[in-house]
Amino acid sequence: MVRLALAVLAVALLVPATSASAQAAKTTVSASANLRTTAGGGKVLAKLRPGTSVTITCQKVGGVAATPRDGASRIWSRVIVGSRRGWVADGLLKGSTQALAAPLCGVKPATAPAPAGVLEGTCGIKAPVVLLPPFATTEAFIAAALPGARTSRETYRVPVSLTLAQGILETGGGKIAALANNYFGLKAQATAKPGVYRWEANAVGCVLKKTRESERGRLVLTVGAFRAYPSLDQSILDHGARLATNPVYRPAFEHTDDPPRFLREVARRYATDPAYAQKLRSLISRYDLDQYD
Repeated sequence: MVRLALAVLAVALLVPATSASAQAAKTTVSASANLRTTAGGGKVLAKLRPGTSVTITCQKVGGVAATPRDGASRIWSRVIVGSRRGWVADGLLKGSTQALAAPLCGVKPATAPAPAGVLEGTCGIKAPVVLLPPFATTEAFIAAALPGARTSRETYRVPVSLTLAQGILETGGGKIAALANNYFGLKAQATAKPGVYRWEANAVGCVLKKTRESERGRLVLTVGAFRAYPSLDQSILDHGARLATNPVYRPAFEHTDDPPRFLREVARRYATDPAYAQKLRSLISRYDLDQYD
């Protein structure tokens, strides 16, 4: 599901900062880069050559930059280069294409699961839970997800075939789970409190990670807040709860005895991809998922 997560942008500098020395990350410049006064523009302070060592103190969502590694990206790194401090487009630095290298500027990241009953807080830049290893095959993912999908059907009336197909599509067959055991790409929601996000009862916090979002017909790399789960089953149940409680999916629940119709009603509201429903049907056919409904 493609949605722009720019809530971080407006709040990043309004929360007391965490210690830069404790969170700083050392790396090098991977392509010629300008050290700038602002995240996305401003004055050029210096031109950095490939291989230049820098220390990233924090990161921020700012203006769009074209980078060889990440393409169009809004992610900028606040760096120290010798005695200079400034901003460099993150895609011009060596590092992960998924995880943030340092906390958002001004935001103290969470480092542990939220206590029971706590449903909001800051997100971590690393998972507050033990991450499950990627599933070796799609069939292995289906076998592991099936019990949770059946519980979701019993609890929320979501067809098993839809749950499994969406899980496969969103994670590449259980291989990519948003660095948070998050198998459906569910986001945490920004609150009125600067830097604070809200999740639901099945999650135990959230993780900030790089994600591509649609902007005026093109995909741009930015920062998204993804819910974190202690298990695959909790991720599945949160998916079921979201479908069952979000009014936009109410028409689907008029067809719980007709999984193909249920799928069509969910697909037209779940994603902007016009081929989303067809992709789900193809997975259901390929892996014979309707046998579980």
